[in-house]
Amino acid sequence: MGHSTEKTEELLRKAPRLKVPDELLNELKRDIRLPRDGEPGQAPFGSGSSLKRWLPAFSFSVLLLACLVAIAVQSSLLSELRRENQALLAESQDIAQLRQENQEYHRLRAQSEQLEQLRKDNVELQKLRSEVAQLREQTQQLTILRAENQRLLAEKKANESRTASGTEEDPFGEIGEAKKKAQSTACVNNLKQIGLGARMWANDHKDVLPPDFLAMRNELNTPKILVCPGDHAKVRTANWAEFGPANLSYEFLAPGISARESPNTVMTRCPLHGHVGLLDGSVHQSSPNFKIIQKDGKWVMERASYE
Repeated sequence: MGHSTEKTEELLRKAPRLKVPDELLNELKRDIRLPRDGEPGQAPFGSGSSLKRWLPAFSFSVLLLACLVAIAVQSSLLSELRRENQALLAESQDIAQLRQENQEYHRLRAQSEQLEQLRKDNVELQKLRSEVAQLREQTQQLTILRAENQRLLAEKKANESRTASGTEEDPFGEIGEAKKKAQSTACVNNLKQIGLGARMWANDHKDVLPPDFLAMRNELNTPKILVCPGDHAKVRTANWAEFGPANLSYEFLAPGISARESPNTVMTRCPLHGHVGLLDGSVHQSSPNFKIIQKDGKWVMERASYE
C-alpha cells in the first residue's frame, strides 16, 4: 500500500496545470455578491472558495487514511498468518518428534522381543544341557550295571557248572550262602536297572514316572530284570509277548508321581529280599537301620529310631 500512495503523489505532481479561461474571471466577478450587514442566511465571504481550495487536500487525507487502514488490516492479517505459520511449524516439529519416538519405540520393542526369545532359548539350552548331563550319568550307571550283570552271570554260570559236575549243594554250606548272596546282588542290579529305565521314561514324559512296569518296556533291555533271581515261582522269559503281570516279582510303589519328589521316596521294592529302589536311582538292601513308612500317600524310607 505504501508503494501505491507514493505512485499517486508522483502522478499528482506530474499532472499539467489547468489553464484558466479569461471569461471565467469576469463571470466569477459578476457572481460575487458581498453580504450586507444584518442580512441572514448569508455565508461569510470566501467560504465557498476555501472549501474548494481544501477539497483536494481533504480527499488526499481521506485516501491516505484509507490506505493506512488497509495497511493496518493487511499487517494484522500478515501477523495472524505468521502466527499460524509458526504454529504449523511447531506442530510439524512435534509430528516429526512423534515419528522419531514411534520408530525408537518399535526398535526397542523389537529388541525386547529378541531379548525375550534369547532368554527362552537360553533356558531351553540350560534344560537340554541338564538333561544331557543326566543322560550321561545314567549311561555311566548303565555301563556299571551291565558290567555287574556280566559278573553276576559269570558267577551264576560257574555255580551252575559246579552243580552240573555233581557237587552237592548244601543250603547251609558255603555254596548255598554264595548263591543267596549272588541272587541278592542280582536283585539289587535289577532294581537299579528298573530305576534307571523309570528315570529315562520320565525325561520323555515331563518328569512324571510311568504308571507301571510294562509302560517302560522300551527303556528296559529285557523282561527278565522284572523277575527276582531268587523268586523261583515266577517264569523268567526274554520275550515281552510272553510276559505278563503274573510274572512280576517287584512292586512299583510310585506310579505316575513327579520325578522331582523327595529323593528318599520309594519307587520299587522286592518282597523276597526287602531291597528298595529310591527315586534318585539308588538301591538300599534290607537293613534294621531303615524303615519304610507311608507319608502323604507316598512310601518313603526313613532312618529307624531306637528308644
